[in-house]
Amino acid sequence: MSAELQGAVPYDDVAARMYAQDTQLAADMLNACLEDGEMEEFLIALRHITKAYGGLAEVARVTGLHEKTLYKSLNSTGNPTLKTLLGVADAMNMRLAFVPKAQAAV
Repeated sequence: MSAELQGAVPYDDVAARMYAQDTQLAADMLNACLEDGEMEEFLIALRHITKAYGGLAEVARVTGLHEKTLYKSLNSTGNPTLKTLLGVADAMNMRLAFVPKAQAAV
């Protein structure tokens, strides 16, 4: 390993640490991905955030979902069910909500 990489921390670990320290940042990231319609980025962010809450194994245990199912649902090509999203949100002490779209200025 080169000297410049020694002590380097993987991005996933840094992101998880940030989200664990600032739950509003986690919520803002997920909402921004959804607002932009970026499902792949949403799933990646959700996976990073689950790491902040103990990782997929812990979130699976808390939600009662199978870890393999959760892993498949939260990969970049996953398609989680509403039940999965509700369970993950609950495990992260968050909730899903519908909000009106901003109305265009007349």
